[in-house]
Amino acid sequence: VMGRGTAPAAAPAGARGMASMAWRMIHGAFDFEASMKTMMPGVGGLDAAAIDAAQKQAPAQTRLVEKSDVKISTLENGARVVSIDQGALTSSVGMFWNAGSRYETQESAGAAHVMELLAFKGSLKRSKLQMTRDMERLGANFGTASTRDVITFAADGMRSNALEMFHTLAEASMHPAILDYDREPAYTEAMQAGLTELAGYLDSQSKKKDPDTIVMENLHAAAFEGNTLGLPMWAAGSAARRLTPQVLSDYVRSYQSGDRVAVCGINVEHEALVDAAAQVLSGLPPSSGVPMAKARYTGGERRVAGSGGSAAVSIAFEACTWSDDDLVAQCVLNTLLGGGGSFSSGGPGKGMYTKLYTNCLNGNDWLINISVVNQVYQDSGLFGISATADADRLPQLVDLVMQQCAQMAKGISSQQLSRAKNMAASGLLINLESRGVLCEDMGRQVLATGTYVDAAELVAQIQKVTVADLERVAERMLAKRPTVSIYGELYGAPSFLEIEHSLKSNTTQTLSK
Repeated sequence: VMGRGTAPAAAPAGARGMASMAWRMIHGAFDFEASMKTMMPGVGGLDAAAIDAAQKQAPAQTRLVEKSDVKISTLENGARVVSIDQGALTSSVGMFWNAGSRYETQESAGAAHVMELLAFKGSLKRSKLQMTRDMERLGANFGTASTRDVITFAADGMRSNALEMFHTLAEASMHPAILDYDREPAYTEAMQAGLTELAGYLDSQSKKKDPDTIVMENLHAAAFEGNTLGLPMWAAGSAARRLTPQVLSDYVRSYQSGDRVAVCGINVEHEALVDAAAQVLSGLPPSSGVPMAKARYTGGERRVAGSGGSAAVSIAFEACTWSDDDLVAQCVLNTLLGGGGSFSSGGPGKGMYTKLYTNCLNGNDWLINISVVNQVYQDSGLFGISATADADRLPQLVDLVMQQCAQMAKGISSQQLSRAKNMAASGLLINLESRGVLCEDMGRQVLATGTYVDAAELVAQIQKVTVADLERVAERMLAKRPTVSIYGELYGAPSFLEIEHSLKSNTTQTLSK
């Protein structure tokens, strides 16, 4: 009897092609005629020597990216191109624009988010269908994301398609179909109808926002009252209804200048990428002529009444910019405070020994989540603590977050500092093993500063951080007016003046009754 997975010992010459139906049902079309020990006709064998030679020539993929490996070029109009070639067969390319919600006006509020949703849906050169088919043909992953200060267009795919992927990104970001809104009245009306439909989608999404998202959005609104980083990052349905194709077209054109774009490529030949960038970007003016408004930190508070099952609180302070000398120390403090959710599978590397775990999560079973807020921008930043708990615990939650902010750099032992520095360094290196993360890191660094600080240099800076550095950074932040964002059943929560006074006096008194 022939068992499953056991081929007959031999097949008579006259029986070739006469395998039993049962065998075919179990094993499919590849029956016992195709031996697993004999080379298939027309297929060459493995050349061990060739494989060994290829492996020796290929660069080590785990090697740290060094500054000497990174190439940066600046076009005549100020546009920057940065790349690194690690020799792999897959590539990442990205275009990074100094745009986003902070550059919107009252008239164009919500434009960045709307343009993110409209990305890759046709251009001045290709219809939506044609662009989609061409992107599918490349077999690459395309995406876009708008933040408060940057709009990113990125793609991942085969190295042989890298330049074509870049041209698709340039077309989507520089020549979207919305620029042709006034081609004819019917076309304009169709676009306006599309915006109205999109507004309905945004209305439905706004109802799904969780307390953490609401608190973070309001934290920025309170920290930068009525300016730049305080403007809404997410477009509301009402904002989309106010937008017109002309306003969106004007917004896209407003950020298209050489000084507001950076191109990044991973596993792309640098000179080829520079030539491609020059081809599509050389027509941009060196500057838009409109000065970019500087972020103005105000501090303050936002409170939103909510009747859901949880409450959320965030307290933060103005913090470091991308070019601040204390940024690395601030990031180490971020790692040292750590935090996370009330449920974790545990194990090494999960942050179970960070301050917010040991001081908060381990002793308060009503706490759902507590973590650090660390937002870094080109001309400002926010650093603080955010937490969520059951709805009836809001007063205690505010008290707990306030206390942890006041004590964020107190009582740090040498063991805690050493662990935080090692965690920060290892986290950095692990993240940069991702090609997509590396592309974003290089692109955003070059866009913000014009230079690139590699992982080795950052690790060296991390290891130099001392307890005194952390205390100085914390003292510097606590000297600023706080920003408070609260969501939940507001009854009984300490007032902003109480929180501000307690933080200034650096006490740990319990404010909640």
